[in-house]
Amino acid sequence: MGLMTARLSDIVDALEMQFDELSSFLDRETGQVETLSNDLLHEAEESGDDEGQDLPDGEEEEWKLAKLIVSTDRFVALPSKFDVHEWSIMEDFARSVQSDTIREDLLHAIHGAGAFRYFRDTLRRHRIEQTWFAFRTEALRQIAVDWCEENQIAWE
Repeated sequence: MGLMTARLSDIVDALEMQFDELSSFLDRETGQVETLSNDLLHEAEESGDDEGQDLPDGEEEEWKLAKLIVSTDRFVALPSKFDVHEWSIMEDFARSVQSDTIREDLLHAIHGAGAFRYFRDTLRRHRIEQTWFAFRTEALRQIAVDWCEENQIAWE
């Protein structure tokens, strides 16, 4: 088996698109990132050997993939929302801002209820959304690199 190389950009994309109901995995054989619903994965785990007979068309592929993920060690789970700590990234960004006023505003925004929304509103008000997106992508890229190294995965 040749050494598979993962595309860092695919991993970062998956990290940027995280939702509670989905999980992403890297296929150690193909280097592809696969994202499936947790419900499907859970069903695949519960189902034992039964082949998911009553699947609507088009879902056989996903089902096969889910079965592979839960029954082999070919797939590695990508960092979850809990590993990514979006809040820490927001805080790091706030602290990195040059302007005292904006820095204070952002630090204030991320404390208390509705932190994510206030943070976004503050970014918009100061017109620094692009700066934030670039900062966040870079932070996610670093998380992806660390993850690849921890799991001995070659990346490009």
